[in-house]
Amino acid sequence: MGLTVHFKLVAPPDTDAARARELVRAMYRRAQGFKHRGRVDDVLPIGDDEEALRWATQYKSVPHPWRPGCKTGIEIRAEEGCLFPVVVGEDCEPLWLGLCRYPKTVLLEGRRYRTDLSGWRGHGFSKTQYASLHGWKHFRRCHTAVVDLLAGMRRLGLRVEISDEGGFWPDRSAAALRRNLDELNGIVAAAAGALKDADEAANGQSCVQSPIFSHRQFERLEAEGATRVGPVMKKMQAVVRKA
Repeated sequence: MGLTVHFKLVAPPDTDAARARELVRAMYRRAQGFKHRGRVDDVLPIGDDEEALRWATQYKSVPHPWRPGCKTGIEIRAEEGCLFPVVVGEDCEPLWLGLCRYPKTVLLEGRRYRTDLSGWRGHGFSKTQYASLHGWKHFRRCHTAVVDLLAGMRRLGLRVEISDEGGFWPDRSAAALRRNLDELNGIVAAAAGALKDADEAANGQSCVQSPIFSHRQFERLEAEGATRVGPVMKKMQAVVRKA
């Protein structure tokens, strides 16, 4: 759980492997430009090995092979491609960028399913919320860098889809971003605090851990969050006490 930016990148339909690598190198140069301007901390080398490609794995929900009416997830691994991580900032998840090619079908329990992943594409996310542990200025720098870097990929001819849980994109509203950040931080703080209190009450000590406990304004956020989700928190505490 946490405020996250999700994205999809799709190369032009006529892109082949050589062109895909050129596009990734161009993406890399753009990311390096962000580093040189101080908008991200680092840009690590491009990789095309199994370790790098695991970050490109996608998942699809399909009918369960032996449970009618149920769904199951199927893993879709990239057949080839290249990616690189952008180290955005402290306590912000890295942003993995690149392009990959996927199989047309995958096999599950003897049955083949279409992947619907044609051409060269990339996808991923960066959870930016906990960059706010270091203050609003640091969080804003991280979050806006992620969005602006992704949006700029359109200049390379890529189709770019961005889903921003912070509400900064597409209007680039810093006010909306701060409002959504404070609200979600409050909800997380209230939930984490409620679980911790219930665990301590039931066991004498708590094993509950969360990055939100390190927030400079945790107590304020917890109180504000509790006003929004108080009834839900009480139910969570009751469940923990019974466990």
